[in-house]
Amino acid sequence: MSDEVPEVKVPRARRFIKQPDAKAKNAKISELNKDLDKFNKEIEALNKQIEITVTPQDVQDERKKLNTELSAVIKQQSEIKNKRNLLGEQIRAIDSQLKKKISDLQAQTSKNSFKNVEEIDKKINQLEDLIGSGSLKLVDERRYVKEISSLRKLKKDFGSTEQLQKSVDNDKLKIQDLKKKQAAISNKEVQAQFETITKQLDTLSLKNKGVQDKRKVLFDKRKALYTKKDGIYAEINKVRSDFDAQHKKFVADLEAERKRREEEEKIYNLTLKKKSLETEIETLKETSKRPAYTHEISLVETLLAHFDPSYVRAEKEPLEESKVATNSGTTRKIEMPENAVIIKKEQENFFSGTNAKKGKKSQGKKQSSKFVIDPDVIVQLSELSVALPTKAEEVPTTIESLKAKLEGFKSKQDDKTKENVAKAEEKAAKLEAEIAKIDAEIEEEARTKVVKAEAETN
Repeated sequence: MSDEVPEVKVPRARRFIKQPDAKAKNAKISELNKDLDKFNKEIEALNKQIEITVTPQDVQDERKKLNTELSAVIKQQSEIKNKRNLLGEQIRAIDSQLKKKISDLQAQTSKNSFKNVEEIDKKINQLEDLIGSGSLKLVDERRYVKEISSLRKLKKDFGSTEQLQKSVDNDKLKIQDLKKKQAAISNKEVQAQFETITKQLDTLSLKNKGVQDKRKVLFDKRKALYTKKDGIYAEINKVRSDFDAQHKKFVADLEAERKRREEEEKIYNLTLKKKSLETEIETLKETSKRPAYTHEISLVETLLAHFDPSYVRAEKEPLEESKVATNSGTTRKIEMPENAVIIKKEQENFFSGTNAKKGKKSQGKKQSSKFVIDPDVIVQLSELSVALPTKAEEVPTTIESLKAKLEGFKSKQDDKTKENVAKAEEKAAKLEAEIAKIDAEIEEEARTKVVKAEAETN
């Protein structure tokens, strides 16, 4: 991804996005519905023909009777099959037990050579006779005694073997009996009935072949119409799905356009805010360079020069008249002396006669005898909180108040200037921190935009 931040431009005008034509969609669907109505009428006519193209009643009755008989035969076949299956399951269960018993019996008899208890008793008697003869060695006698003990134990075990053998023989008899029962359940007669009824039904079908062929033709025509209807339904669905897709794209394009404008406007507005803060910082820096009370000192000296023509201003940097005369924004209520007269410049009426001019001159002569105060002077004295002189004798007091004000401003000027500079620097630092946050936000927005553009390209 490129680290280059795109140049911030004024947001582009909103792009026109055409909405899909719903009227055209509805008109197309209306035409297709007309075709559907036409096919529905044709299908309705075919249904009526199918209703009257039927098999004769006597043939239907005969077919119904044969179908009833066939159902009964099929039921019998099912019952026979179930009986044979049940017997077969019993045979398989007994045979499974029989195989296990035979396996156990073989395992017991394979350990010795005796087939029954009589053979064991015969062997015991022989050994006892040899021991009773007294001709055996002691070692042989002990060996025979031990063998007799083993044979007697084997004789006891042979009792369970005999029982197992009897169980095997009984199972074999059960299997034979079940197989006889299974063989006795015959399906031949029922199968013969089934075949007879089936042939009779086939004969009826041949007699009714003409009706069935005609019905088949009607069914095929109706099926073809249904196929055409399905095609129209598919076309209607396609028209609707295409319109829905177009509308979905339209909504998505609107949303994308809204997001694009939001992104562009966000970066643009952040940039404007940054420039505004930078301008404010520059203004703070320029303002902080100016000594404190510059406006107030200039205002006092202007008033001193007004009331005392002999007053000489100190050397200072010239200021714009508008800055000297403009108040800092504080609204003050101006109290006028009772005998003070405010001089107002009247606009000369060029259409009035000489009498009007004389009237103005005579009015000026009457006012010249009173103590006159200029409106600007009243505003300036009010701004400095200096009392207005009500007569000429109070002017020296006003001059002294102005000099005191001037001295106070000059004595506090350096400290106030330092305080103003510190406040300006503190505020500028906060504004610069805010600018840094805006820069980070602009860069993040720009990077996101670049990543998005690269993703769309790929």
